[in-house]
Amino acid sequence: MTSSPHPTAGVLLDLDGTLVDSVYQHVVAWHEAFAAAGYDVPQWRIHAGIGMGSDRIVPWLLGRHVDDADDLADDHKRRFLDRVDTLRRTDGALDLLDDLEQRGVPFIISTSAGTDERKALLAVLGREDLPFTDADGVESSKPAPDLLLASCTEAGIDPAQAIMIGDAPWDALAAGRAGIDAIAVRCGGFGDDDLRAAGAKRVVDAPRDLVGQL
Repeated sequence: MTSSPHPTAGVLLDLDGTLVDSVYQHVVAWHEAFAAAGYDVPQWRIHAGIGMGSDRIVPWLLGRHVDDADDLADDHKRRFLDRVDTLRRTDGALDLLDDLEQRGVPFIISTSAGTDERKALLAVLGREDLPFTDADGVESSKPAPDLLLASCTEAGIDPAQAIMIGDAPWDALAAGRAGIDAIAVRCGGFGDDDLRAAGAKRVVDAPRDLVGQL
C-alpha cells in the first residue's frame, strides 16, 4: 500500500485473537517452549502477556532478560506454526473486512506477529493480500506505540482519527500511547475490566459486532 499524502480516518486491526482465534495456541506454544528450556511459567501468566511481541513477552514473564530469549522465541514460533491447522477465524472477521472494503474505509493489519506467523494467520483468513505492518518492521512491539504509528503512516491514516481494534490490553495500551482510540473484542479471552483499564473505549464480543459501525 502507498501511503496517502493527506492522512485520513481509518481502522487498525490486530490479527492474533482479533481476526483469528489463536490466543490459546500461542499460550500452549509458549508454555512448551519455556518448559523445554527449563523455565516454569504457568499458562495463566502466559495468557496475560499474549499480545506483546516476543521481544517483550519473554523478559516480562521471566522478570529479567535471559541469554536464550531468541531461542525461546524461535521455539515458540515453531511450536505455534505446528498448530496452524487448529486456527479458525473469529466470529465475523471476514464480514468486518468485507464491510470496511465495501464502504471504502481505510484499514491495515497491525500485528505483533513476526513475518512467518503473520503469513500463517492471513492464510487462515484467506486474505494474504491485506495491507499490514508486523513486528519485524519496527523497533519495538506492543505495548510500545511504534507498530501502530508505522501502520498509520503506511496506510495514510491520521492517528488522531484512527481506531484500533484489538483483543488484548496491550493493544489498548499501545493505542493510547499513539493517541489512537481503542475498541476491544472479548474473543481473545481477556476480561472487560482489564481491557477498559488499559484504555479500551468500548468492549464487544467479536468482530461481527463492529460490522457497519467503523
